Amino acid sequence: MTFKNKVLSLVTAFLVSLLFSSSVFSATVHKGIVGEDGVEIEITRVFYSTPTYPRNAIRLGREGYVIIEFDVDTDGAVLDPYVIQSEPTGVFERAAIKAVRKWLYKPPSYNGVSVKVNEVRAKVTFALQ
Repeated sequence: MTFKNKVLSLVTAFLVSLLFSSSVFSATVHKGIVGEDGVEIEITRVFYSTPTYPRNAIRLGREGYVIIEFDVDTDGAVLDPYVIQSEPTGVFERAAIKAVRKWLYKPPSYNGVSVKVNEVRAKVTFALQ
């Protein structure tokens, strides 16, 4: 394959990935656990990054979702995201985690004190349009 064909192939794949959007769970409010008592509070996502649709999934016409659990630090940053469930397995996990790491939340507080929130879950859905 010539250099020109390689570049054309990469550009085409990029444009196709832009056409097929991957949608993030639409709610901007998630719930998590605070403190040793396990108090559940709501936190507000103020920024999210849409995941990149994997090229193999586009080529094969695959759709699916990933449920990710993570903590939110006192400054609103996402900490340690990991996959709880995915369908189909092995297709969208990497893209979902990469996007969730970029999300930001309003700095969480509980009873007027800045807190870290644990066990926050979010569903990232990948759908071809």
